[in-house]
Amino acid sequence: MENILAVLLTCLAVARAYPDGANIPVAVCTTMTPNAVSHNATPQAINTSPYTLTAVEDMYWYGQGVTVSITGPAFKGFMIQARSTNASVTTSLGSWTTTADTVAHTDCNALVHYNNSEKTNLTVTWMPPSMDKGTVQFMATVVQSKQMFWVGHVATQTLVYNATSATSAVTTTAAPAGTTVSSGNVCFMSSILMFAVLLICGMQMTSVV
Repeated sequence: MENILAVLLTCLAVARAYPDGANIPVAVCTTMTPNAVSHNATPQAINTSPYTLTAVEDMYWYGQGVTVSITGPAFKGFMIQARSTNASVTTSLGSWTTTADTVAHTDCNALVHYNNSEKTNLTVTWMPPSMDKGTVQFMATVVQSKQMFWVGHVATQTLVYNATSATSAVTTTAAPAGTTVSSGNVCFMSSILMFAVLLICGMQMTSVV
């Protein structure tokens, strides 16, 4: 009976390792560290990681997506979060645009793997919050295999809030006051008015004759 129970627990641990990131326990949200029991391992030293986490922007504002990438050899699982550089703020920021290989972890407000198929050079889009949250940095955990994973990747590029672009975005997307008439419609209406004037003048001249 004990042997059967041990086998069942082992199978459960393997199944929980990383097939679907959306099922990652909420307890992992802050530490971003995979469960040591299910993975039967502890994180590798971050300075040995073959992966790089990068962001292509140095500013953020509401409505403008930011491209974030994980590059390196093939991997199976991951978690990415956007956080304040203020260490006292542990909640993640903004939201993520999902792809075929990714899914949003709503409890962790993170982007995670949709399945455990091999992935290379992952590129995703982060959508900033609607307000200034200070300086933002990206953090990631990358799982290469069940017992090989790295926690604590931090993108070297940090982002600061761009108030000017945020204001401009709100202005340009505001609904116009009244109905806008195109130049083509103006020309057409002018032609009709001119024809009517000529017609009236012609009728008056005919009556005089």
